[in-house]
Amino acid sequence: MSTPPKRRDAARNRERLLDAAANAFREEGLGASVNVIAVSAGVNVATLYRHFPTKDDLVAAVLDTILEPVERARDQALAADAPVLAAFIHEAVREQRSHHGLVDALARDPATAPALSRLREPAVAIVEPIVERAHADGELRPDFGAEDVLVALRMIGATARPGLDVDRYIEVVLRGLRP
Repeated sequence: MSTPPKRRDAARNRERLLDAAANAFREEGLGASVNVIAVSAGVNVATLYRHFPTKDDLVAAVLDTILEPVERARDQALAADAPVLAAFIHEAVREQRSHHGLVDALARDPATAPALSRLREPAVAIVEPIVERAHADGELRPDFGAEDVLVALRMIGATARPGLDVDRYIEVVLRGLRP
């Protein structure tokens, strides 16, 4: 038996809760109050708990949204008629701007270490097809893998500040990744 589709208002509330939680975690870390998150999303706390029975479920859902831009960047890079690694990194950096600061804020909160570590395997799996194609095309050093590309993305993400030329730093990192 299949589950019925979510009502539009329920889907909208879930998205609003995820946005509010991401903002709260960015500003306050994981100590952010679920009551404040619910108010910020324009719903009551019962609605929050209907979507996310525990705060850990909410944290996990917010962390899952962090990988969505990387997935979109991967798919666009693989479909593009351009060097895959460069296309991926340019697109991933552009996509990640919507989550700018969230991973950094969560990384500063010692309570998030277990939650962030659960992203490692899915992130590697997302990037692996890029790495395979980049190796086959001679675009990536043979001794570099998916984790190296992910670290490179984090390094570039640190340059996503006003006044810095992100494209310049992308090119610097790409030169270091090439054979």
